[in-house]
Amino acid sequence: MNNRFLLQNCIIFSPGSFFGCGEILVENGIITSVCRCGETDSTLTEGIKKIDLDGRITVPGFVNPHAHLYSSLSTGLSPKGPNNTFTEVLSNFWWPLDAALDEETVYYSAVSGILDAVKHGVTCIFDHHASMYYVEGSLTAVKKAFDLTGIRGVLCFETSDRDSSKNSSAHLNESINFIEAHLDDSRIHGMIGLHANFTLGRKTLQQLSGILSSSRDKYPVHIHCGEGLHDLEFCIQDGFKGPVDRLDSFNLLSAKSILAHCIHLSDRDYEILNEIKPWVISNPESNANNRVGKPDRNRLGDYLIGTDGMSFDMINSLRAQYLLGNGLSENFETLRRTFMDLPHLLLEDFFPGTGKIEKGFPADIAVLDYIPETPCNAGNIIGHLIFGARGGRVFMTIADGNILYQDGKITFTFEKSLRNQIKTAAEKLHRRYYG
Repeated sequence: MNNRFLLQNCIIFSPGSFFGCGEILVENGIITSVCRCGETDSTLTEGIKKIDLDGRITVPGFVNPHAHLYSSLSTGLSPKGPNNTFTEVLSNFWWPLDAALDEETVYYSAVSGILDAVKHGVTCIFDHHASMYYVEGSLTAVKKAFDLTGIRGVLCFETSDRDSSKNSSAHLNESINFIEAHLDDSRIHGMIGLHANFTLGRKTLQQLSGILSSSRDKYPVHIHCGEGLHDLEFCIQDGFKGPVDRLDSFNLLSAKSILAHCIHLSDRDYEILNEIKPWVISNPESNANNRVGKPDRNRLGDYLIGTDGMSFDMINSLRAQYLLGNGLSENFETLRRTFMDLPHLLLEDFFPGTGKIEKGFPADIAVLDYIPETPCNAGNIIGHLIFGARGGRVFMTIADGNILYQDGKITFTFEKSLRNQIKTAAEKLHRRYYG
């Protein structure tokens, strides 16, 4: 870790600014200067480490606004039954997986996912956690993985009534207790996690509504909303006009709420989104994998891009959004707002004063392992991210001024030893999954 250094010779792309050749001075975790190449005050850089980035694109650390760290050790598992519909995918794969998690595997799943995130320049994760048979203390186990790296996180437990033998009040309490314990934390916060409308009974939503009656901003919700058609159909059958309307009818939504997917919505749902303006997260790779369809972006307005547990490669997710969207008809300015400006605004809701490469901001920075060979400017840099920086791995990841990853090497731990521990935990998880 090096607390004083100068990043030189890089293309800087940040909300509201672009430098074709710039440099960034970092001191004690804070960005103290951002300017054109060669213009940093030389009296400020005497005796400090200088890192030549050879013209690499440098951006604020990426934000993953909808992730599932608990899925990180699922690679190689097969569904335990048919997976022809989205509800079958849930009941025969994801729910048996989260039922097999215990404290050890929750922790190592989070560690594995965060290692992947750091290698892809992610410095903040909004995690949506589920472990049906390990509830109390589970978010603390996830937080320990964040503590290992020092990146930022917003955590919640996925409340659900899908198992009638379990009391969903314990799910809510896990999120609420975590929120209360981290109100003044500069790096970790909590939210109220909800699975989806179709696994939440009215009694649970009424209970939550009472809790939030005077503090919706303090307890914002993070939920899968209209991901599958079944979610919309369930809400209509329950007497509401759609999944957003059902949540709003219980007074659960605010401008700080996170609604993932928003694919299958009613006209009334769109009206409420436009009135309340919660954070909407599109997850293009996951949507394609689960065959649930695509959101109507023309009606959604602003949205961010998440991964829904598929990976932490935010560049590849941007590329998927482009290719699965309108392709050559995509507007680069719209994608720039989606991929750069809105993540900063989301961070302002939870960690004010972060998410930019700007003087006075914490040094949360991703240096892409990509050096443009063709002209690069503020108007075409999104094209460089989509077509040039594909693959998403970074040259360097910096969080709070600490260099966590550089030139292919993790710096904050002995990765080989940690990987062996992860493998051992994964073997236990896979055995429990198959019973």
